[in-house]
Amino acid sequence: MYLYLIRHAQPFYSAPGPYHLPPGPGLTDEGIAQAARLGTILAGAGIERVVSSPLKRCMMTAEPLAAALGLDLLLDQDLREGQPEESPADVTVRMLRATLAQSDARVVALVSHNAPLVYLLRSLTYDEIQLPAKDRRGNQLAECMVWAVYNRGGRWKAQHLPPEGTAC
Repeated sequence: MYLYLIRHAQPFYSAPGPYHLPPGPGLTDEGIAQAARLGTILAGAGIERVVSSPLKRCMMTAEPLAAALGLDLLLDQDLREGQPEESPADVTVRMLRATLAQSDARVVALVSHNAPLVYLLRSLTYDEIQLPAKDRRGNQLAECMVWAVYNRGGRWKAQHLPPEGTAC
């Protein structure tokens, strides 16, 4: 299994309503442009399935990718934003469950949120991953950041993809 882990594009951080509950905020104009570029970045990646968090900012990020690839967009509650009552271990378990639920596909794109993706990356790589420093909002993954995650020799490896596309 080969995974592309994608953090949602730039959301309206100041939108009214709870950020962590559905539907959550949509994307800014810049976020819409970021999401549109995903189809080009991942065009030759062989993605067979695109799965998204049910929050609006993730769906708006994933929809152009799925459309560019001619795929239906699937939603998975396990990819949702972390909740105040959830421990990091609980979030990690549901992210692993979401990943395993797609194990029948060879190449899958999962669109989710900063913290859940960080927990998943750390878990899969035995915390050996080198993540970027936190930004001013405390996020380690930039908006619309893509990570390629794959198993080599029984160990999961993760590589950040440059904005111009995949090396695959």
